[in-house]
Amino acid sequence: MNADLPPLKVWISRRHLTQDDEADGYEAGYCFALQSYRGRALQFHVMLQSGAHFRHIPLHWLIHKHLPTTHCDLEQLQLWDCGSNRPVVTEFSFLRDHECTVILRDRTTINGIYWATVDWLPDSDPEAGMLLQPDQNKCAHLIQLENGQIAALPTNRIAFKDAYFIGNAPKPQEQGYVTIETIWKAESADKWSVAETDKTFY
Repeated sequence: MNADLPPLKVWISRRHLTQDDEADGYEAGYCFALQSYRGRALQFHVMLQSGAHFRHIPLHWLIHKHLPTTHCDLEQLQLWDCGSNRPVVTEFSFLRDHECTVILRDRTTINGIYWATVDWLPDSDPEAGMLLQPDQNKCAHLIQLENGQIAALPTNRIAFKDAYFIGNAPKPQEQGYVTIETIWKAESADKWSVAETDKTFY
């Protein structure tokens, strides 16, 4: 249920940490891991500057730059609950610090920067359920939004951009792309038998 993340400096409102609506200010910390429970939103591990280690921090509490300009609720930032109790985190080196534009649940767009990607393994093969269905399997790219918050969004909600290859005004929505729903298999008994040739190296 736990997976390491590339550490990210964050701030969390003292109102959240103390459950006191009159508490003022933010506490600095480092978000270094996440928790995944099937059917729940992502949760995070944070080491605070006070020395306290907090678990179960929800996504919408994390602020990656001090004093956010606007605030989105959890439902805006994460479209899908976790798919299983077995998360896998990858920091794709090609995407690291890549700028992008994302579409939130209410269809508003906002710019951001790539942090890492969360995928899910089945809890067990007999219980794989939708995770092995291409049209239902969702990853969650963690994106540091320009408003100071962090979003967890699938690939079809993100348009990456750069100064060279893509440019600064990507428009993938104009290309007619659709989700790939085929289950690909290399072994097709209808086309091939196991040994179409007797030539081998051993």
